[in-house]
Amino acid sequence: MKATLTLAPSAGWKTPVFILVAAARRIIPRLICRTQRTQVSASSRRFLINAVLGLALGAIGAGTVLAHEDLTARIRLLTAQLSTNQSNVEVLVQRGDIYRLHGDWAEARSDYTLAGKLAPDSAPLLLGRAQLCVDLGEDPDARAAFDEFLARVPTNRVALLGRARVLARLGERRAAIADYSSALAAAGSPPPEEFLERASLQATEFGVGEAIQGLDDGLARLGWVVTFQKAAIEYELKRQRPDAALARLETIIVRANRKETWLAWKGEILLGAGRPQNAQPVFAATLQTIDALPSRMRTSSATIQLRAKVAASLASLARDGGADNKPVAEPNLAEQQVE
Repeated sequence: MKATLTLAPSAGWKTPVFILVAAARRIIPRLICRTQRTQVSASSRRFLINAVLGLALGAIGAGTVLAHEDLTARIRLLTAQLSTNQSNVEVLVQRGDIYRLHGDWAEARSDYTLAGKLAPDSAPLLLGRAQLCVDLGEDPDARAAFDEFLARVPTNRVALLGRARVLARLGERRAAIADYSSALAAAGSPPPEEFLERASLQATEFGVGEAIQGLDDGLARLGWVVTFQKAAIEYELKRQRPDAALARLETIIVRANRKETWLAWKGEILLGAGRPQNAQPVFAATLQTIDALPSRMRTSSATIQLRAKVAASLASLARDGGADNKPVAEPNLAEQQVE
């Protein structure tokens, strides 16, 4: 199981490799989010993301030996410090954190255990233990450690988010939602996936209306985010509100550089809403959009499959005579208010 990259608060060290990797994990989702809000082309977006990812992977791949040497050197330094003062709890916890990040579970547990004998109430120790339990899949123990840590540091965002995910896995959805909300409130610009994780729990526990409201809160804080709208569309369809779903989908279509997938989805929603007369021109527009693509895009496997599916839907509508009926008026999506 992969180790979490967040260090206990006492850790005063940061190697260049771990700084870069941790930064990439936070930058890439935000980069995707922000480029999707603007008119940055898909190719430019991919270039930016690949550039950031390349730096991180370069640190991991080409610098694997260096990373290992950094860890080993840091462990030697901390071990030397402990040789002159075996009761230094802060150093024990720091070394335990390094072992944990490197996946050396037994060594990490050993250092945490020794530190616990010396200072059982140490907050950094409790957080390190909680994260180790998460890494090992020991969720009940992780929850207990997070509880103990948050009793001392109730606003720590790392612990709130960590406990929220543990509680979700344990099936304690209401408590998990509360922790997600507290963690989101404590962040200046939280990653979009945290809103999405909370929305999934809200939909199960309180219904899709609560999930949609949570996503709209995310839109209000972060600005327009395509993944929020996509999830909200799916929730709107679950509560059988196709007009609201179409209104949200229109906000994606007008911003998208590649519109064919979204147009096809719009046609499917219209069909599902019993509006085949409105679906037909949308499917026709989808085919026109696909046919106007450059050859390398038009001939990709995914695009060929999409075109075949849309063409089949259009042919089925023609056989059923849907085009001969008077079109049903669509709602004015530009003016319709989205709740």
